[in-house]
Amino acid sequence: MHRVLLVGGGTAGHVEPALAVAHWLLENSEDIACEFVGTSSGIEQDLVPSAGLKLHTILKAPLPRTLNISTILWPVRLTIAIAQALRILRSADLVIGFGGYVSAPCYIAARVLGVKLLIHEANAIPGWANKLGSKFADENLVAFKSTINSGASWSSAKLVGMPIRSDIFAISNMSKSDRSMIWSQAYLDFGLDRTKRTIFIFGGSLGAQSMNTAVAGALDALLEKGFNVIHGVGTKNSLPKARLGYVPLAYISDMAKIYVASDLVISRGGAVTCAEIDATNSFALIVPLPIGNGEQNANAADLVAKGAAEICSNSEFNATWLEANIDQLISKAQAWNLKRAPQSGKPAAELIGALVLSKLTKLKR
Repeated sequence: MHRVLLVGGGTAGHVEPALAVAHWLLENSEDIACEFVGTSSGIEQDLVPSAGLKLHTILKAPLPRTLNISTILWPVRLTIAIAQALRILRSADLVIGFGGYVSAPCYIAARVLGVKLLIHEANAIPGWANKLGSKFADENLVAFKSTINSGASWSSAKLVGMPIRSDIFAISNMSKSDRSMIWSQAYLDFGLDRTKRTIFIFGGSLGAQSMNTAVAGALDALLEKGFNVIHGVGTKNSLPKARLGYVPLAYISDMAKIYVASDLVISRGGAVTCAEIDATNSFALIVPLPIGNGEQNANAADLVAKGAAEICSNSEFNATWLEANIDQLISKAQAWNLKRAPQSGKPAAELIGALVLSKLTKLKR
């Protein structure tokens, strides 16, 4: 039995791609045991056990971005995290890393122990942990073609796309009649008027307070204009009161259904979100998170280039802007939805899973 460890944590953007690969491996091989390495405070605490995988945790050791007490303590925390990762990885056959704070200690541990390492970079611009691991990984994999230009260690990376949930990927080549069935059921489940256009607004698994504030301020106007609004507020935020035509949700477990039911998506520009918007042929307004290295703008670039999205800066996006621009956005979304066509190609989870199986078959038992 081969022991494969999937590494990533903090947000759904790191966890869900890893789980998509794990599910494919477990469905296509009886000779693999998949386990997960994360932190004790991330969303993996809920998602991983729910998926039936064993969860190992190590100390969270984020790289400090400013000079403060955390800068002094960081080497100590990183050393502890590496020691914990060494213990967990000792009998592993292969490690698949998906980035995030938890990844760097595991990459270093894999290097020390000589465990095969695959790294998947979900964002168009790599994060620091994957930049580190890419220098000595056995294989680097990317979701965006542009990532290949991010430096020497990425120049030979394989373009595999983003591992997303199979039910969401299935929408990419779903017939109009199948979409119509899901659409009808979603409207019944949420108690929405089928004659109205539906706007789906969410800020990721944890939510986005600035986006939630904009929705709260514009909600009366949106409902008066005759729109349905499905609003993912995030697990860290209080849940607003539901109203006729307004469905607030703390966490969305059935994203596929809501993508099919929505005429317009308004969201952050996380790599998984952009991949899901692409797979479901949705039209979106992307409001990039204004931190990091600009990766959310880069993630949305392909969608914008093909006409499936527009970008609004976080500083501009407020209730006034939303009220003023919603009619134009809906018109563009309707035009896109009329011309969208089924896509083809293998899911990224299958491409990565097949690569993992090929590497495991070469290992000495």
